[in-house]
Amino acid sequence: MPSEKRLARRAVLDESGLERARSMHPWIFRGNIRHIPQCVQGDMIAFTDRAGVIKGWGLWSESALSIRVLTYGTKEPDQMVLLRDRLTSALKWRKIWCPGEEAFRWVHGEADGLPGIIADVYGDVLSLQVSAAGWYRHIDKVADVFRKVRRLSAIVLRNETKHLEKEGIPKEVRALLGEMPKELLKVKMGSIYELVDIEKGQKTGAYLDVRGIPDMISPLFKGSRVLDCFSYQGHFGLHALAAGASEVVAVEQSQSAIDIAEKNLEMNSLPQKIEWKCGNAFDIMRKMDSDRERFDLVIMDPPPFSPAKDQVGAARRGYKELAIRGFNRIKEGGHLVFLSCSHAFSREMLLSVLNEAAVDAGVSCRIALEIHQPYDHPALSAVPETDYLKGFVMGVQIQ
Repeated sequence: MPSEKRLARRAVLDESGLERARSMHPWIFRGNIRHIPQCVQGDMIAFTDRAGVIKGWGLWSESALSIRVLTYGTKEPDQMVLLRDRLTSALKWRKIWCPGEEAFRWVHGEADGLPGIIADVYGDVLSLQVSAAGWYRHIDKVADVFRKVRRLSAIVLRNETKHLEKEGIPKEVRALLGEMPKELLKVKMGSIYELVDIEKGQKTGAYLDVRGIPDMISPLFKGSRVLDCFSYQGHFGLHALAAGASEVVAVEQSQSAIDIAEKNLEMNSLPQKIEWKCGNAFDIMRKMDSDRERFDLVIMDPPPFSPAKDQVGAARRGYKELAIRGFNRIKEGGHLVFLSCSHAFSREMLLSVLNEAAVDAGVSCRIALEIHQPYDHPALSAVPETDYLKGFVMGVQIQ
């Protein structure tokens, strides 16, 4: 018989919670719970029906997202054994879908059965984000398990994401294993090498979710004049030059990112056919409107305009303005590449915005390619919130 203490650490689900359990959803919210367990943040708890039958186990949080599900079934898992097994499984998936890549996402949270963990590999250095108290309270053991599954020279904790305070986790950047790299990491991404700032770079150091897109659109680069908006450290623009673009204009508001992009240009011995414009992309695009500059290819990869559902309206306006200005800069027969990384902004919303923008710009479009998350950022088919990256490559005809 379970002890009274263990019984107290059980969450009793209501019917909506049981429905989530039946569909094996990885999240159970406070509104799905009939009885709150007597436990502290980060505890491993069971969740049950009204009769006390255990439906699964997860990590408890005092936030609205109360249970991050680890397993379904009656048996309590050993947390570190579960971590080891799922890291091994996740690495096997990457070896199938991303063979030989130096930079890739090893763990993509819920999609790899490890909610609250994001882990990106850059050569032999791991950049780790831990956003669940149930993992953070064992952070040294977590790092040790990663090291045992794959040889690593360093593990860097990059905990700077939003909502950490809800889990009682401090914002911090520090080495968990080995030393913080003293220099930028040189890592091959696609056909070129790029420098990665593992300590201060965006996200875990780079935008790994878009690293494969230049290969998808490489037929559009040769001989083209390319506009790369929100270029960061030049990933798209430098691939364009490597594939034979005649000229690249790259727009980025961070001068430090442009400085690294210039180093990337030199490191890859690429032609000096790129012009950097440092500033707000909206302002620079408005200036281009007045100058009537034209390009064969316009690439737009803006930051998330709608991280939450209540921001969708503002995101729609922002995306539409960018798309109109992008269409206005494209030569007859050119192409627009437009990406959205906002999980609250659906594929259908994005396509609707692009269609409206095309009408306002007086152009017609045909979809050449639809873009999704890469293999190492898999979405769960039953959890739409995990399907965040979407985009379109559109051929443009001026009316």
